[in-house]
Amino acid sequence: MVEAHTADIVLSLTGRDKGRLMLVMAEEGDFLLLANGRARRAESPKRKRRKHVSYQGPSDGRTARKLLESGRLTNSDIRKALSLWTGDEDAN
Repeated sequence: MVEAHTADIVLSLTGRDKGRLMLVMAEEGDFLLLANGRARRAESPKRKRRKHVSYQGPSDGRTARKLLESGRLTNSDIRKALSLWTGDEDAN
């Protein structure tokens, strides 16, 4: 089983956000800080245990570089990365 890290895309398995794709903004031990740019904004990411998410894959290179270099993304950047992942580029 692949473990999710910063800038990866995960699927929430539990909670009210169950079934939603999220971007890993940061890691805190056994916890991940997740955001999707809409219901869960970059300013207040969701803190969720690793076992409650399913790794889906890496985000696009531009998003990953920006997050790893600056440590921050805008909500628009997050929505764009998730829409590129799903192939729905008009979903911004």
